[in-house]
Amino acid sequence: MKIAHWFAGLAAAAGLMAAVPVTAQPYPNKPIKLIVPFAAGSGSDILARILSEPLSQALGQPIIIENKPGNNTTLGTEMVVAAAPDGYTLGLLTNSGLAASPAGLTSGVRYDPAKDLSYVTLVASVNYVWLVNNDVNAKTAPELINLIKANPGKYNYASGNTGGIAYGGYIKNAHKLDMTHVPYKSTPPALADVVSGHVQVMVADVPASLSMIRAGKIRPVGVPSAQRYPMLPDVPTFAESGLPTPPNMDGWWALVAPAGTPDEILDRLNKEVVKVLETESIKTKLLQSSLMPTPSTRQQVVQYQKDQLQVWKTIVKDLNLKVE
Repeated sequence: MKIAHWFAGLAAAAGLMAAVPVTAQPYPNKPIKLIVPFAAGSGSDILARILSEPLSQALGQPIIIENKPGNNTTLGTEMVVAAAPDGYTLGLLTNSGLAASPAGLTSGVRYDPAKDLSYVTLVASVNYVWLVNNDVNAKTAPELINLIKANPGKYNYASGNTGGIAYGGYIKNAHKLDMTHVPYKSTPPALADVVSGHVQVMVADVPASLSMIRAGKIRPVGVPSAQRYPMLPDVPTFAESGLPTPPNMDGWWALVAPAGTPDEILDRLNKEVVKVLETESIKTKLLQSSLMPTPSTRQQVVQYQKDQLQVWKTIVKDLNLKVE
């Protein structure tokens, strides 16, 4: 009887232990992979490295940056989509992979950015500026438009990235300008050819062009934005020059995770990233790199992605844009 009672007690204890849930380890408890869909040294890579150190300290785990460029950022985006939704694979993705390419700019996109990803926060944005070679006889955007109209077929315009293609095409189309588009695979060689005069006109992102502008190697004639830029306070907006403001096709970054990532993980990440972006030292570093910090709620970044997708669908259709 004693033995029977002992076994019965043991069984009851085992059952009680089985009924007690095992407490999961708090997130995060191992290193986090951050996929960046551009090469090392790019603006996206610089942004990732500015953020990763303070974010790693806040989360208590290393953040390992993986650069995965390819197919107008869709390769890196697909890697985030395919990852486990556990918060240990994140993506610092851009308007190219989250709006422009899914809108039709790039062929072969195999994901839905609204359904296949979870959004943590907006991170930063980058502005664009209309530039000319110093020998071009125009100092304002209206002067440049009039000059091109007076010399049909004479001027070429360069592009080095998605925003440059879109803004350049929009300006050409909106003002019925007879210019030839010269696409480049990246912005630095395009800017070099504007400086040398091989091409005369370009819409370029501010981080890539700012040092050349300040050195007087190229001339800004206007910014296609509703407001002047802090980095180029003396350059008027299109609206100030009497021109319509194009749709917002500036570059932007969002921190994302695979669809299905638990809300508590997304909320934790949002809290820590927003805190980092609002730190004065980080804001200063970003502005020194011509990047505008844009922390947001999870709801705001979801809505922004939807709005930008519609903007790019319209632009891609109206301008018949395609990047292969």
